[in-house]
Amino acid sequence: MAVPASEQPPGDPERGRDYLLHGGYVGAGIPIQLWRALTALGPNPDTPIERLGVDPSVPIDMNQYVSHRGVEVVSGVNCLGCHATMFRGEFVIGLGNTTRDWTPGTGATARTKQLASFMLSNNPEALREVELFLEGAAKLEGKTAAPFRGLNPAFRLEEVSAARRDPRTLERVDEPAFQIADTVIASDVPPLWNLRKKHALYYNAMGRGDFARLIQQIGMVLIEDADEAEAIQPGMRDLMAYLMTLEPPEYPEPVDAQLAALGEGIFLNRCASCHGTYGDDETYPNLLVPTEIVGTDPLYAQTLRESGLIDWFNRSWFAADGAAYAAPESAYIAPPLDGVWATAPYFHNGSVPTLLGVLDSTRRPARWTRSFSTDAHAYDLDNVGWLHEATDRDGTDVYDTTVPGFGNAGHTFADDLDAPSRRALLEYLKTL
Repeated sequence: MAVPASEQPPGDPERGRDYLLHGGYVGAGIPIQLWRALTALGPNPDTPIERLGVDPSVPIDMNQYVSHRGVEVVSGVNCLGCHATMFRGEFVIGLGNTTRDWTPGTGATARTKQLASFMLSNNPEALREVELFLEGAAKLEGKTAAPFRGLNPAFRLEEVSAARRDPRTLERVDEPAFQIADTVIASDVPPLWNLRKKHALYYNAMGRGDFARLIQQIGMVLIEDADEAEAIQPGMRDLMAYLMTLEPPEYPEPVDAQLAALGEGIFLNRCASCHGTYGDDETYPNLLVPTEIVGTDPLYAQTLRESGLIDWFNRSWFAADGAAYAAPESAYIAPPLDGVWATAPYFHNGSVPTLLGVLDSTRRPARWTRSFSTDAHAYDLDNVGWLHEATDRDGTDVYDTTVPGFGNAGHTFADDLDAPSRRALLEYLKTL
């Protein structure tokens, strides 16, 4: 089934880039004076992008801005926290961050609350900001951890946050709006440069309509209400317009042109009907493939079909006047493959460390570990993906494909190729 196109509201890409780096789309934050006190003893982070007016202590995955309540704050995790990363020594906006650690840990909320009550006792506006920030963070504690490092629990964050919000006013409520299943579905983070080709968002293409409203859910953890969401909306449209301009990095080594040409013929015959064509006359079918056909782990798609978040979203401020809606299917979208060489690990759940493993299911380890270094030496340009080792040990740095939802089966469409044909196809994929 092809996903129909959704008309997108216009925006300004230049303003959108500025909003990405400086905007208050996350919502409440830590007042700047409290932030400076909390970070006084630590080293300033490296900043791969210059941001004018931002305190040097603020890392690139957080923003500094004046909040909806008029308080200068430092945000929680911004868009770059998940959708940008150092890769082979360069900072790449739009590339999913597969080094971030969302596994169980301990927060510093108690210390933050104690220091805030001492420092901000005569500043009620700043105290209210901290209360909103800590209240949002507290709702997530113990409920959103990913099982392995590198995976992202984005939908779990939204489920937990939305369950404690009125869908229309977005105000916090005491009683949950829907029940949340025990299963935490985490996923790989897709590259943002493919947005310009897509008719829907997310691996199961359930995000339909206004993309800016869909990605605005990042604020569900910390915004105060629908009035704040309305104030954020124009900036999100600009931000989306900027994301539509992103381009993937080029493969950094020489490509065997003759071998790649052979691979292109195989691709056009075997892969293009789902993943599209590339070059001067590009096409992309936006094709949803049922889970029983593609064969990749179905739990992500099944869980989101059954989640109370879907009905909540379709009754919410985000869906007002039909602006956006959620339509989950028991299927996965066959993604565009622009820059696919850089986007390891593969599949929606990040279960396959190399592109060679996508093309040959016998090359997929059941349990594996990798370096989380962002240097060039950690990436395997020959087999295209992360250098990794099979292992029998346990740990949150070990990807275990026997855990429900994180299996590496399916997409065996290239298994019947002989080794030379598979190498030719892999060589062609490096050029996309």
